Amino acid sequence: MKRLFTRIICTALAICSAFVCTACGSQQKEESASATIAETTVPQETAVQTTAAPAEIKTEADLSKLHAPATPGDLFTGYWHITDGAGAQMEHFVFGFDGNKNAYLMMGTMGFIGVYGIHVTDGRDTFSTKLMYGLNGDYTYEFSKDKKSAVLTNIASNKTTTIEKLDSFTCIPKPMENFEIDEKLLGAWADDKGEYLYFGRDGIMYTCQKNIAFTFFSYTAADGKIHAIYSMNEDTEENDTYSFKGDKLVFNNYEYDRISAENLL
Repeated sequence: MKRLFTRIICTALAICSAFVCTACGSQQKEESASATIAETTVPQETAVQTTAAPAEIKTEADLSKLHAPATPGDLFTGYWHITDGAGAQMEHFVFGFDGNKNAYLMMGTMGFIGVYGIHVTDGRDTFSTKLMYGLNGDYTYEFSKDKKSAVLTNIASNKTTTIEKLDSFTCIPKPMENFEIDEKLLGAWADDKGEYLYFGRDGIMYTCQKNIAFTFFSYTAADGKIHAIYSMNEDTEENDTYSFKGDKLVFNNYEYDRISAENLL
């Protein structure tokens, strides 16, 4: 992993762990979601196209469509937070389910990627999710009449968790004031290990390590230097370097190939 991504992940893990300890005290960790769900519902990533002709490469992407809920989706599609029961004090966490088996644990402008599924186990309707914290296990569930809240009962521990659907949510921050852009930097980039970068004309930067985590930043770039800000429980600033080596982007001394921005979606 690259220096920036590794640092963000380590910081996020430390913050998540601190919130979990504060919220749960001596509560035992919930059982992991069934191996069947983890093995059968992880979306199959397609190889990112890096050989497109220059005329086919698009540099603009609608980031609001990334990790977004599908339509029509399923009963859990959308963004939720815990309001009562196990994990009720995890107020900084938002849980997203995209209607296509992807689950997200989100804090600020960062999200961890997991999986979820709805199935029948021993004659019971079951919601299974595999995430790092908060909602992680196999649950029976009961929705309210308006489908805007649900009580989940963990099958292993018999503990209940009440979740409430959010009317709206976004991980995308507002751009900095008076930000600068470098025309050569704009667009999407990928390495050979599944890491993606995107620099938008609107002052928003995006990084993603496939099947692990993603982060949205506000950024400004000029003269080979990038100043970026992301948020978990508070704003954090990053300073990075970039240059170009032929058709490749060299970001913090690591090389990336240009891809079409539409391949991020």
